Amino acid sequence: MIRLAVIGTGGMGRGHIKALGAMRGCRVVACCDTAPGKAERAASELGVPAAYADVDRMLGAEDLHAVTVAASDRAHCEASLKAIARGLHVLCEKPLAATLGEARRMAKAAAKAGVLTAVNFSYRNSPATQKAAALVRSGRIGRVMHVEGAYLQSWLTSRIWGNWRTTPSMLWRLSTRHGSMGVLGDLGVHLYDLACFVVGEFSELSCALKTFDKGVPAIGEYVLDANDSMLATVRFKNGALGTLHSSRWATGHVNTVMLRVHGDSGAVDLNLDRAPESRLKFWSGRTREWRDVPCPPAPDMFKRFVTSIRTGRQGQTCFAGGALIQSYLDASLRAADTGGFVRPRKV
Repeated sequence: MIRLAVIGTGGMGRGHIKALGAMRGCRVVACCDTAPGKAERAASELGVPAAYADVDRMLGAEDLHAVTVAASDRAHCEASLKAIARGLHVLCEKPLAATLGEARRMAKAAAKAGVLTAVNFSYRNSPATQKAAALVRSGRIGRVMHVEGAYLQSWLTSRIWGNWRTTPSMLWRLSTRHGSMGVLGDLGVHLYDLACFVVGEFSELSCALKTFDKGVPAIGEYVLDANDSMLATVRFKNGALGTLHSSRWATGHVNTVMLRVHGDSGAVDLNLDRAPESRLKFWSGRTREWRDVPCPPAPDMFKRFVTSIRTGRQGQTCFAGGALIQSYLDASLRAADTGGFVRPRKV
């Protein structure tokens, strides 16, 4: 039986508890949240035996194999390092950290301790994503030439996700004082990982970030200063050129994630907003038409993490990979300030 604890019991943390608790051979034995009473409520509602308000106390009291970290972005580093210091395996939410420096510390600590790690880049969970990466890497589309990707939401223009003006879980994402890196760190991080996973690493990028007027500068304690639209031009190490963009102002899109990769002899069109049977399309010069690609089932991030613990082998994502994506976020912020292309800093 693999015994796990979940740090952070907001929406994401509760999702971790449910997903892990539903897996055979796993048991979430504790949860922790620094907000008074929050962990206790989650434990009571979700059947977790123990609840704590202090990470150190929980790690000292519980017999654990691993933890997952679903706290706020700026809490990822400290919580993960404490778990690593006790020899525990760690799955952390994205982005891996609040800064590239923190991400580097986390990756180095995990490597030194020899623990297994994972970063919850959840769009790798889709069988279509896994198949798209396999097609590109196998050479089925030839030499990659051009890439276009987007992650689009519209909760600033509609109430599909709820009323952002009165919902703390949405408001904090618009406030840098609350640890938000804006749409870049919330959605762009997924888009960067998706493009990197399917196509390959970035060599340099330029980026424009925009914070639009929302009628008021602040709502209560939340100053609305985080970026809510981003546009990046990426040069990949394999020579391809790409455009990646994301926004919360994309009226008409609830949660659209898409990536098109064009090669010199074929192309793949990945759109996770389409019906499952047509999420991935393939084009070949031989057929001169797009066709749906069957995608075999693929394990999600939680299953991959648990499998890595059982086998002792590092899974598909790790803190080093999370730090690489963090370097792209860091480069994006620097590029937005300078207005030109910048190279990501070394991890």
